[in-house]
Amino acid sequence: LHPSLEPAQHFPAVALSRAMRARSMRRVGRVAAAVAAGAAAVVASSARRCSTHVLPRHELPVSAWRKNSRNKLARGDAESFEESGRSGDSDELLCQVGAEICRHAPSVLPRKELFEAHAVARLVHQHFPGTPLEVAELCAGCGLLAIFLVLLEPQRRLRCLDIRETPLASRLLESLSQRWPVLGQQILREDRDLRGEGAAGPAVARDSLVVSCHACGTLTDEVIAAATAESVLRPMVLVPCCHPKRPALQTKQPWRLGQTWDRWPWLEDGAVCLDGAAAVDEARQAYLSSLGYDVSVEFMDGSITVQNRAIVARPR
Repeated sequence: LHPSLEPAQHFPAVALSRAMRARSMRRVGRVAAAVAAGAAAVVASSARRCSTHVLPRHELPVSAWRKNSRNKLARGDAESFEESGRSGDSDELLCQVGAEICRHAPSVLPRKELFEAHAVARLVHQHFPGTPLEVAELCAGCGLLAIFLVLLEPQRRLRCLDIRETPLASRLLESLSQRWPVLGQQILREDRDLRGEGAAGPAVARDSLVVSCHACGTLTDEVIAAATAESVLRPMVLVPCCHPKRPALQTKQPWRLGQTWDRWPWLEDGAVCLDGAAAVDEARQAYLSSLGYDVSVEFMDGSITVQNRAIVARPR
């Protein structure tokens, strides 16, 4: 090469190639930036729609909603709850709790759970409005039944027992306690498996009201065993759920020693289960009556759940 010339002057194609690559890289950079900005705009727009999106049910009063839906309560449902509460379309407490959940814990609670817990709490409050103030909710799940019971009667002290506290239960209690601090003061959670050996006795205080909503299968029978432990007749409100014709006994875990049909004599070694749900619940009622309870059956709103039979037992 001549010492006074740059390489590109000897090879113009090289210089052209470098310039094209540079322009191409700048173009790619601009496209990538545009794509990123567009994606960010889509995410932001989606978030705004999620919080304010008008759904078909928002054109209806809450009383006309599908109450058995397993869709999660959404942030946008809050205004509908508030409007229905103000207008008297739906129960004011139901709407207040629904609106708080939508605003502070959206997209976690199935709609059915809200209506169901409220219906059971109203039933319990109807039969036991003032006493006992000590209440044990067994197989408590998300704990929303306990929350409604305290809001209906703030002097109640709720003890929620289940095999473990779920993240949903923690979030609901924490979120709703911001508006109603009494909830954090009156509700106690306890991890406990009723099926453990000897658990039935000390699980429930002697002067407690026992409530349980949709304890599946023989868990309802465990609730009955706990409520009648030590020959003490504790009042109870039970909403049974799931009636398997051949329930499996949990006998293999070391903390469930000797679980046999003897724990539930009213099921006659499982023979009653073969006759279906009505026969099982009738056997439960007959057993409680034989112990000294006045037993009645109530039916909740069937649009919430088909498992809407409630057993109410009060010592004579």
